Amino acid sequence: MIRAYMRASTEEQDATRSKGELIHFMSQHNKRIAAFYSENKSGAGLDRPELDKLIDDSVSGDVLLIEKVDRLSRLPFDVWKTLKARIQAKGIQIVVLDQPMTHGALVGDGKGNAITQALTEFMLDLGAAMARDDYETRQKRQAQGIAKAKIDGKYKGKKENTERNQHIMSALQEGKSYKQVMSMFSCSRDTVARMSKRIKEK
Repeated sequence: MIRAYMRASTEEQDATRSKGELIHFMSQHNKRIAAFYSENKSGAGLDRPELDKLIDDSVSGDVLLIEKVDRLSRLPFDVWKTLKARIQAKGIQIVVLDQPMTHGALVGDGKGNAITQALTEFMLDLGAAMARDDYETRQKRQAQGIAKAKIDGKYKGKKENTERNQHIMSALQEGKSYKQVMSMFSCSRDTVARMSKRIKEK
């Protein structure tokens, strides 16, 4: 079974943005995606319930399909190795759209020879390391920008999506479940929990 994983870092981003591209890619290989898993979580942490669910749902021989390596990991390299070992222990093969070396998993038995497997693993490790480096560079630049804005008296912090949050609270008051609300507004469980707390405080 081919399971697609889609992730966006913030609630304002569309985690399912790459869905059409993933479907088109698999159609070119005459294959279908059996299940989609999407969430708005940082790739720099392991708190990703949908990724956990994908791994738990999978059996040996299944494929984890992603658009880019950074959708799966922006983790420190030692933490990435732990995640990768967990994926490998389940016998899951990783296919990345922009890494042709990984596409062999979609052909034949998907295993290839030892050299191909070693090269594939190397490319995944390299992609994960580059994704982490990019993440750290962005964090550093963001921190520098915030520090400068504070000095200039221009920093106002992240603006709350008040309109969306109001809709979330309305949905909760109507009796919608956390899962339903998360699906309706493409938001995280933490956001729904905060709005639920806000309702109770009111």
